Amino acid sequence: MSYEFLGVNKKIPMLLSTQPAYAKLVAEDLKRRGIYEDDVRVTPFGVRVMSDDLDTVTRCRLYEKLYFTVPIKRGGKLTAEDAIETIRDSMLKRILDTYISGDRPIPSRIRVEVPGMDKKGKAAEKARDEAGRLTAVFSEAIATSMKGVVTPATGNYECEIYLPMRPDKSFGFYLWMACLSDKRFEYRRSLAATSMSAVRAATMMEMLHDYLIEGDSVLDPFCGTGTLIIERLKKGSVGNAFGTDISAQMISGARENAALASEHIHFIQRDFFEFTYDNVIDEIITELPDLYRRNDKEKKSFFSSFIDRCRLLTAEGSLLCILTGDGETFFPLLRKEKDMEIAERQSFGGKREIFVVRRI
Repeated sequence: MSYEFLGVNKKIPMLLSTQPAYAKLVAEDLKRRGIYEDDVRVTPFGVRVMSDDLDTVTRCRLYEKLYFTVPIKRGGKLTAEDAIETIRDSMLKRILDTYISGDRPIPSRIRVEVPGMDKKGKAAEKARDEAGRLTAVFSEAIATSMKGVVTPATGNYECEIYLPMRPDKSFGFYLWMACLSDKRFEYRRSLAATSMSAVRAATMMEMLHDYLIEGDSVLDPFCGTGTLIIERLKKGSVGNAFGTDISAQMISGARENAALASEHIHFIQRDFFEFTYDNVIDEIITELPDLYRRNDKEKKSFFSSFIDRCRLLTAEGSLLCILTGDGETFFPLLRKEKDMEIAERQSFGGKREIFVVRRI
């Protein structure tokens, strides 16, 4: 089955999904791109935007998915108990007919989100069980109320109907369309299981915005397939850019991705601890390897060696932007360094933190 997105010719409400901690970054990015301030609002589920300019909205690199808001009958609420009637009276069919051409019914994934299901423990298990139950309820309701228009599907779906639960047990109602293709990160052809997501890499660069300087020479010493350093270059032009990794496969993938991104980066298969450079590196930006299999002594040894190598490659005024999940081990070691000043320590989800360090 082939589907085509037909375009937007008037202002419509959309939701840009993101983690709550980053919603303000998304909102500010949209405003900088010219979206009118009153048309952008942070919500519990992401950033709501009213716009007819999809080109501008989709240039934002910080959101996860773009959904169309599905309006329901004025004054109404979407609940599990009244799902069939509410969905039948909603604008879902009109939105699909307006924006998607192709065969009907449209295979669509039903995704219900219940608060707490992304946590750990028994409460999270209970939340996930409830989400599973509600998914079955809403799937049946959609199959009944949208017969011939939408058919619930778990694989090979064209649309996703996203139903996040509110505190009052009602649900938001949003629609994602695969035919509205996301071209922001098309360069990512080569990936590995350990690759940072492009949105997270772009978000990290946005969080570091005030520290980054155009024309700086930049190094990612554990570059993998290159996502983080490519997103650094997307944030602003640099001088020489380098990425090192011990894996030939990673370096090959990084070169492929950089070429597709039209970014010139020197990728070198080499252990960072053996990397040398005749000039000064102005910025070292990286995500450190996970060290969960190492004991405290081994972690301290790795971090100390990393700090020493950074010192050899940088000079006064150079910037280190380090993402790690072992901040409790890394932080005390950094504090002992007399020629390094911790400018900022930012949370980056879970136990991960960004350390912004300036050579002094």
